[in-house]
Amino acid sequence: MAALVGLVGGTLYITSGSGLWFQRQPGDHVSEAEKQGRLTAFAALGTMPLARVPEGEMSVALQSMQLTTEAKQTLLSDLGHAAKASSTSRPGNTRSPSPSADPSLASGQVKTQPSVPADQMRSGPLATPEAMPRVDDQLRLAWVTFWDTDAEDGDVVRIDSQGYSRTITLTKQPVTFAIPVPPSGVVNVTGIRDGEGGGITVGLASGQWKAEFPIMSEGQVLGLKVRVY
Repeated sequence: MAALVGLVGGTLYITSGSGLWFQRQPGDHVSEAEKQGRLTAFAALGTMPLARVPEGEMSVALQSMQLTTEAKQTLLSDLGHAAKASSTSRPGNTRSPSPSADPSLASGQVKTQPSVPADQMRSGPLATPEAMPRVDDQLRLAWVTFWDTDAEDGDVVRIDSQGYSRTITLTKQPVTFAIPVPPSGVVNVTGIRDGEGGGITVGLASGQWKAEFPIMSEGQVLGLKVRVY
């Protein structure tokens, strides 16, 4: 028996009336064809549209972000500055626009249950605002939903956007929360942990739009171009 266990490694053998048969252990098992298909489909998406949080859902959105009291007040202040700047820049208004603060939101890592063209995918340093064109001058909140597209095996990712950082343990049950979308239009998603092997399998949705990420590895960073609508 000991020799058999050593031979099969991560494969579970079960006896049945007709002999032995095996069942693969949990983990992601994505074929090379599927990997290439996900990569191609994701690259074709271009700039990803994110659903803006409407004013009537602002309280729910802030609660979903699991911020500290101080971080929540900072974000509210920055959102107020952005709205004021937008208002004062309308035609016919002679007042100078108020400067937008650069927020630095602090949030502990949160463990929840729950397109980029190929030449723009990044695996290494975070994408910087200077490397991407500005989308607009207004800070906004947008809804995002994450889930594990394949086996629920403990894959973990982190999203970083305009100083807001959140770590998510992916499950088949989608988790939805709000993020501040920076004027640069750049959001970074980092692969933190590849559960039980096979790569980190991530699904992202916002509003009516959804996509499956290319299979990610630990430490890989996708610098995503996004636009709020």
